[in-house]
Amino acid sequence: MIKLVKKDLKLFFGNKQDMLLTFALPIIFITLFAFVFGNMGDEDNVGGLVHVVAGMSVMMLLFSVAGIGGSLLDEKQEGMLKKLLCSPMPPNHILYGKLVFANIISIAQLIIMFVYAWLVFGLDIMHHLPSLVLMILATAYACSGFGVLLASFAKSRQQVQGFSTIIVLVMSAIGGSMIPIFIMPEIMQKIAVVSVNYWGIQGFYDIFLKLLPITDITFLSKVFVLIGIGTSLNFIAFQMFKRSILKIV
Repeated sequence: MIKLVKKDLKLFFGNKQDMLLTFALPIIFITLFAFVFGNMGDEDNVGGLVHVVAGMSVMMLLFSVAGIGGSLLDEKQEGMLKKLLCSPMPPNHILYGKLVFANIISIAQLIIMFVYAWLVFGLDIMHHLPSLVLMILATAYACSGFGVLLASFAKSRQQVQGFSTIIVLVMSAIGGSMIPIFIMPEIMQKIAVVSVNYWGIQGFYDIFLKLLPITDITFLSKVFVLIGIGTSLNFIAFQMFKRSILKIV
């Protein structure tokens, strides 16, 4: 499994297009929206900056993990997956490896987004490092499960791209990535809880706006929900993986 993760990492960091889409494109979006909606330089509008950074980071992360999940289908079409399934390695380790790879890239992407916001826009992350690290890990885990789940039932990368675009845009719209939750109608605020975006963004709000400590139960509840979402998505993905992709051997 470790060899599979190393292989995926090597291919990823050797592909300039993947690097640009995963790291450069989110930075561009954060920069544009931060200057438009964050009122940079206005110390009283920390909320605008936090919303832009958190909302855009989670939304772009969902798009990234969908692409990572699609790489599993590329391996299926190229015949690589069949070779791996015929090897002595347990079949589930293939999906474990993809999940570990997705988590590594997800964590790296979120770290880069928040470090960028700290260096360029002055977002205070140094006084919240323990809470921020925990929320990044939980958010990355939940989002990675989403990417693996897409790959487990889609039949081609084109399907993954189609499904992911629709699902991510809908989740981002209702979850607060595009519009802050508090200005939405009450019914939309209730619906928002079904979105990964909502729990990730609210967790970052707890850190930077409400200034909750890492031991606060309100903050920890967001972490537990994200872990629960990630675990549920991974469980479903593994079940579907057994039923669909394993049939090729």
